[in-house]
Amino acid sequence: MQTQPKIDEIDTKILKTLLVDSRTSFTRLAKDCGISIGAVRMRYKNLWEKGIIKGEITLVNPQSLGFEYAADLGIMTTVEHEKEVTEFLSNKQHRHIYTVGPFGKYSVFAVAVFRSMQDLTETIREVESHPHVKRVETIIWTEATYMEHMDKLVFGTSGKGAENPNNKAPKTTNLKKTKLDETDLKIARILSQNARMPFKRIAEELGISTKNVIQRFRRLKGSVLTVSTITVDLTKLGYQAFAFFYTKVSKRSNLQGIYTKMLEIPNVVVLIKNVGPYDVHGTVFLHNFEDLFEATEQLRKLPGIEHTDIFVTPAWNKWPPNLFATLM
Repeated sequence: MQTQPKIDEIDTKILKTLLVDSRTSFTRLAKDCGISIGAVRMRYKNLWEKGIIKGEITLVNPQSLGFEYAADLGIMTTVEHEKEVTEFLSNKQHRHIYTVGPFGKYSVFAVAVFRSMQDLTETIREVESHPHVKRVETIIWTEATYMEHMDKLVFGTSGKGAENPNNKAPKTTNLKKTKLDETDLKIARILSQNARMPFKRIAEELGISTKNVIQRFRRLKGSVLTVSTITVDLTKLGYQAFAFFYTKVSKRSNLQGIYTKMLEIPNVVVLIKNVGPYDVHGTVFLHNFEDLFEATEQLRKLPGIEHTDIFVTPAWNKWPPNLFATLM
């Protein structure tokens, strides 16, 4: 087991703030932390050097790019054919399929986005046509934006998540396809990979004014670009595993209330409503087995739950994934 780097309360406050908004200025961080701007810069640099911060990204909304549907694909095959089926999916470059590998009860697990229901149907048909694919379970997401709730991530034993100044998840302003020109796309691509890049530098790279970049960013924010955040190595924050839970509710009319209650469970940081064999699925981050038992108990105590399937995997060393950035 790797040694967990030591961080103090100020480091934690910087991480919490940047998880919610990675474009927060060093000036603002210094004021909130009660230290100098130079001290913030030094701590920020140290968090990178310790490998806790791994990147600065802006998450992308596939719906604003014309992808109406997203889904989990749970594929059943034999152990000896897992690699072949995974390569088969990876080679379908005309389909936007992101393979994860073996996962829970599934031999191969993937996430995919589709421009239409016809696109989804044809993709499933293609996957099922492979001679070694026994079955495909399709779990359609009813939303593909604001899935990651960074403000719910608990640090250490504080019991408190990251600080969201609005005390609520942000809302998208446009879930429909957004009209973009090449300059819009260039700005979005840059910020999806480097969320803290100054607008002035972007303007210089693109040969336009800083004012133009800011105006375009304001239009992109909340539509194509959703949350600016940092990626972190969860193992260096003490997390050992993830529990992915897939839940079926007894009455779908109660889903919103159940969804809200699930978000109250510590370290439930990903939550997505579904259509298919499950009504909602999410991810809870775990420090140890006690966390798993406690989260499982809290989930199963929620009223209106018909059943929940839970799969446990090792924690990622880079979260959140910038899954849809390649769509641009």
